[in-house]
Amino acid sequence: MSNEMSIIFLGTSSAPPQSNRKQSAMVVKYKSHTLLFDIGEATQYQMIDQKIKFTKLTIILTHLHSDHTLGLMGLLITRNFRNIKTPITIIGPVWTSNFVSLLFLAYRFKPEYEVKIIETSGGKILENKDFVLDSFPITHSDTSFGYRLVTKPKRRKFNVEKATKMNVPRGEMWKKLQNGISVEINGKIISPSDVLDKVDENNLKIVITGDTPFDEKVIDFAKNADLLVHDATYPPYEEERARKYLHSTCIDAAQVAKKAKVKRLIMTHISELHKNLEESLRDSREIFSNCEFAEDGLRIKLKPKD
Repeated sequence: MSNEMSIIFLGTSSAPPQSNRKQSAMVVKYKSHTLLFDIGEATQYQMIDQKIKFTKLTIILTHLHSDHTLGLMGLLITRNFRNIKTPITIIGPVWTSNFVSLLFLAYRFKPEYEVKIIETSGGKILENKDFVLDSFPITHSDTSFGYRLVTKPKRRKFNVEKATKMNVPRGEMWKKLQNGISVEINGKIISPSDVLDKVDENNLKIVITGDTPFDEKVIDFAKNADLLVHDATYPPYEEERARKYLHSTCIDAAQVAKKAKVKRLIMTHISELHKNLEESLRDSREIFSNCEFAEDGLRIKLKPKD
């Protein structure tokens, strides 16, 4: 299975949708996992256009504001219509369970599949053989969170031929070497590196802020990330408005990327106040060169490197 990660931007607008931008939504696909970060209005239409399946899906809400959640019920109801029986997981801040329950009550909706809800107040949320997902609080609202996804390097393969040539007996000694423990045979130390094939890859680290003002916590969590997806609601000249509504300008996003020493910055949650995106991008690149504005339908791929 490929260790390449795909990131698809489904919605890149701030709260008022635009003719060429839908409300916030972004998919991260890695191995067998499909993670949907936020689910603004029209997300399911975008998923259909981008050929993203509704079956195995984890929905992750950065916060519960309407432009990040309006698409939730539509997608859940569509799953009923399509007779999809696979469970779905919804991750979000404290009060997410109540939020979903009230939606179900208002729509008289009874899902014909399991809906699992995980509430976060910060820290590790999910861990499996492929990645770790954790969250950290953001000052956009009392219940806003950024998320960090870190993949796990592929486990090194045990080389049976090498172990046999070194006369390592099967059983407990093989198991120890596979788990990174050296063994001794006839006075000779056999190290795991002697019998485990090298894996030419490291992990990937991406950070997704959701809505946020300039925030030192983002810098801490995004240190050396391969990708930072950051709020850039306002152009450089709307700094006062950004502070008032607890969002970021594109300059804020670039400064965070520079301070965190990330490899790449993609700016999203873009408002109509960006009258000239080329100018906004030019100003941002003066601070952090490897950045761009997301567009609906933008697809990028990340692959671990040495």
